[in-house]
Amino acid sequence: MTMKFPTMLKAPHRNKGLVSEKQMIGILSFDVSRLMSRVAKLWHCLSDKQMSRLREELRCSFGIRTLISDDHAYLIDLALQEIVDNVKGVALSVARLGKKCSDPIYHNLDNVFNNPLEIDIKWCGWEYRLKKMEKRVIKMKKFAAFMSQMYEELEVLSELETSLTRMQSNVANQEQMQEVHQKISWRREEVSRLRGISPWVRSYDYIVRLLLRSLFTIVERIKVVFGIKTGIGSSEVTNLHHNGCFVHKNSISAITRASVYPSEGYLRRSVSNPATCSFSARNIFQNDVFDPIKKVNLSFETKQRLVNGQEPTLGNAGLALLYANIIIFIETLAKSPRFINADARDDLYDMLTTNIKQSLREKLLLSKKEDLYANDESMALERRSSVQRILDWLSPLAHNMIKWYSDRSFIKHATDSGGSVFSVQTLYYADQAASEMAITELIVGLHYVSKVSQKIIDRSFLRCA
Repeated sequence: MTMKFPTMLKAPHRNKGLVSEKQMIGILSFDVSRLMSRVAKLWHCLSDKQMSRLREELRCSFGIRTLISDDHAYLIDLALQEIVDNVKGVALSVARLGKKCSDPIYHNLDNVFNNPLEIDIKWCGWEYRLKKMEKRVIKMKKFAAFMSQMYEELEVLSELETSLTRMQSNVANQEQMQEVHQKISWRREEVSRLRGISPWVRSYDYIVRLLLRSLFTIVERIKVVFGIKTGIGSSEVTNLHHNGCFVHKNSISAITRASVYPSEGYLRRSVSNPATCSFSARNIFQNDVFDPIKKVNLSFETKQRLVNGQEPTLGNAGLALLYANIIIFIETLAKSPRFINADARDDLYDMLTTNIKQSLREKLLLSKKEDLYANDESMALERRSSVQRILDWLSPLAHNMIKWYSDRSFIKHATDSGGSVFSVQTLYYADQAASEMAITELIVGLHYVSKVSQKIIDRSFLRCA
């Protein structure tokens, strides 16, 4: 929603000791607060706790290993690539802000983070020390919170001003108008207070320096977490011991060679070949325990390799979010199959893609003989158990997909720096054919569970009658 900002913001309050109006961030502080939230989330996701949790999930999640890959090093590489991409995204915005700084050192930041793990040595020493970085993250989270409050206050203020204008044109009651006047005055004071403690009155130089140094610190933390050594960096950050860090032990040159000459051990999954398929009918209903995961040196260009791979993923097919919604809808229906009605079935069917519809028709035709046993309650229990087993490992990826997409929504003005979800924990990199096979199995199972449940209900009504 486009918001009309009150005219009082055009003449900012001049706080003693702050910069002049021309140097202020001003209206761009809303964008700056989003950048600060992203920086805070980046730092948070690189903590020991979050990294240990990610490592554990990549090793133990049956859904990830079934639909994406059972190569642990490859999964780690995907997470690393996403973090690096996020750093680059923030860096681009910081570079644009830097062009408006007074200090010329910030005018040419465009290429500083082209390769975040090989930053020019001239920037060495710009990182914050660990404790100082923690304080800076807290400050950025507060800045973001202030801007969020300010946004809400401005919305209310805009509505009040519109209401007052309407009342004046309709010659409303004077007492009511006076009450609205008072509310507007209070809101303006609150907006002025928030503006004075927010990035609004800070200079471009101050904001860019804060974000830039934070990015350098994050880069050094990435090297620590993933065991990447370049010989450049702050000893305070680099010497941190990470409990259960991802140790690639690759030099930058080795990683570069790997991108040119990919490892022969790269896992290639072929849906047509059950021997190499990471997802087959054999393991749809089983929660198998995998053997220890092999280690393969992979490059940072993992996403490019996925795009160029033989098997399309839901992310590059643009189906990840849709399939996540389908899975969550099925999960809701599976909890109460006796309440599945014609409208719910129609809604579910309308969500399905052509591939799944075709697969579903074929599956139902092959399973038509099972209608002979549709009155068997034990079969209904077995089907329901099968559906639940699939949902146990598939629905977490679907819920993560919704959260991942929501966190990256441009409309959402997020200031929360809680636990982040990586795309490798979602359906984004999931094999398309394998995912469609799983969804088809869910719908077929749901079909029979619903059918038998309805027959059991009908028999109960007949006995009561």
